Amino acid sequence: MHADTSLKNLAELAAYARANPGEVTVGTTGIGSDDHLAMLKFERAAGVKMRHIPFKGSAEVRAAIAGKQILVASINIGEALQYQKGGTPLRNLVQMSPARTNLAPDLATAKEQGYDIEMSSLRGLAAPKGLPREIREQLVRAVERSVADPEFQARAAQFFAPLRYLPPAEYEALVREADAAYRAMWKEMPWADK
Repeated sequence: MHADTSLKNLAELAAYARANPGEVTVGTTGIGSDDHLAMLKFERAAGVKMRHIPFKGSAEVRAAIAGKQILVASINIGEALQYQKGGTPLRNLVQMSPARTNLAPDLATAKEQGYDIEMSSLRGLAAPKGLPREIREQLVRAVERSVADPEFQARAAQFFAPLRYLPPAEYEALVREADAAYRAMWKEMPWADK
């Protein structure tokens, strides 16, 4: 949200959306983007309906929120922090990661605010099927060591990129769970361009 906006948390945003149907405009980086899906998850969890304004990219969303053309910008926390550092007057309401990130330790998660929403970026590495077990294990250990390296962590923080290492089995389980959840969400509220 623009820093001048009076809303301070998700409960206040939900109450405002209920009291002002159709007035809450939410800018995202496009239909079906992670930002759009985060908005839809909030709508479902809060029982509200907001007006989606898809843009071509995050720079356009930033310009729209800075110019008060939209009420809410649904963007990644790393982007929001970069924009604030650059002088864009933003107020962050939430981070949707499983736990508070080291980038925004004072910003409450959706779950802490009473909304069962989790939405965070996942990056994974893949290798050809049939990769020998010893090579796979060597790659897994190398990635784990890299992510744990303090210099790598410091560099990631400079680029506003929170890190969370998941071993292969946990990562696979999370991806499968997300796939099932998004398929169910699509059946309930398809996000295609209408």
